[in-house]
Amino acid sequence: MNACERFLKEYKLNKQSLPGQHLHWLIAWRENALQSFAEQGLPDSSNESWKYTQLTRLQETKYRLARRPPETALALKLNESSLEAHFLVFVDGYYAAQLSSLGALPEGVILCSFAQALQEHPQLLAAELGKTGGYQDHPFSALNSALFADGVFLWAPQNSFIKQPVHCLFISSAGKHPQVSYPRLLLVLKNHAQLTLIEHYIDLPETNNCYNFCNSVTEISLGAHASLNHYKLQCAAQDSSHIAAMTVQQQQASAFTSHSYSLGAALARHDIQIALAGRQAACSLNGAYLVDGSQHVDYHTQITHLAPACNSQQLYKGVVQGHARAVFNGAVIIDPVAQQSNAKQLNRNLLLGDNGEVDSKPELQIYADDVICTHGATVGQLDSQALFYLQSRGFSKEEAQAWLVYGFVSELLDRIDNPALRKFIEQPVSAYLARLFPTQFPVRLPHKEESADVLNH
Repeated sequence: MNACERFLKEYKLNKQSLPGQHLHWLIAWRENALQSFAEQGLPDSSNESWKYTQLTRLQETKYRLARRPPETALALKLNESSLEAHFLVFVDGYYAAQLSSLGALPEGVILCSFAQALQEHPQLLAAELGKTGGYQDHPFSALNSALFADGVFLWAPQNSFIKQPVHCLFISSAGKHPQVSYPRLLLVLKNHAQLTLIEHYIDLPETNNCYNFCNSVTEISLGAHASLNHYKLQCAAQDSSHIAAMTVQQQQASAFTSHSYSLGAALARHDIQIALAGRQAACSLNGAYLVDGSQHVDYHTQITHLAPACNSQQLYKGVVQGHARAVFNGAVIIDPVAQQSNAKQLNRNLLLGDNGEVDSKPELQIYADDVICTHGATVGQLDSQALFYLQSRGFSKEEAQAWLVYGFVSELLDRIDNPALRKFIEQPVSAYLARLFPTQFPVRLPHKEESADVLNH
């Protein structure tokens, strides 16, 4: 069997164990998604959006659907979230209540596992699932729709404010065979609701050489004047694969901010689609990807302005070393009715060596005449003059390289307004960069003011 046939077989073997068997609409939805996946198949280089990303490992590896770990396996030595947050833990795609800790929530807010929501809130799910984006043109979203077993459901009613962040930690463990999990997140914020959420993916240390695969889908619906700060931290093992899709639908004057950091996985793919459907809606996408060795990372973003006076900004930065490869494709589409749109997009990349590769393709499709739109992309190495300047001030070559890379990445970290969240994300970023510069690496990344002091010393 080829890879597509193996995935189809996994559905047939496991469909009776998937949650929601009592919901006829969900069974039909899963079957339709599976049919869509069968028709699309796994993408190859003939698909323009997958032109630079090969799926050789996925095609060759015989994955099995991850099972719910036994109770004894959940007795992990897992520290609680270092953040003051509502903490939800998932192991191999299944909710682990004994590792999670949820605090008091505002009245009317629903925060639970997806499997629980299918039991307790099926009508809400029936109305919202798949609403922000379909799976007809996204084979991995179709596969997730057919096979997901658990995830996060969050419903924030009008005027609700969830003060503490929601930290969703997804852990992949070591199995006897390569395994695949399908986390599903559905976030619905009604008018004037406010929330901060962290999507965090890790593998346990013993998962090396397990070749796990995580295929996640996140759907977000923002009502008028709603606000969501979304953070994604992808720290999978260096031999795992991570393919994720996020779709966001925004209504009038809503605000969506995304901070995405891709540090792990042999293959990482992030598809982000934003629909600015209401007047004066605004979104800001910020991302950093750090790849080394033979890692491959691919960011595909699409922001569609569907209403007047909307604002979108994108800044993605990459650090590429060894034989690693990075792909960025950012599309902005301005609908004819979306007059007075303002869209800015920038992709910047550092190549630390001669063997890495970056393929950057910013796109603008403008069908309105009263707009302000800019885009740009740069790929280059460290500035030799800046290196010479720092060395002339007493830094070694390695120290000078480290500080310049710090400054390059820190611009994105400086955009994180919450100090606790900045510190939380700074730690894995710093640890990753420490591998690139193992001899002379500061204890932590410098803040903006400290960087300026060092570079201007």
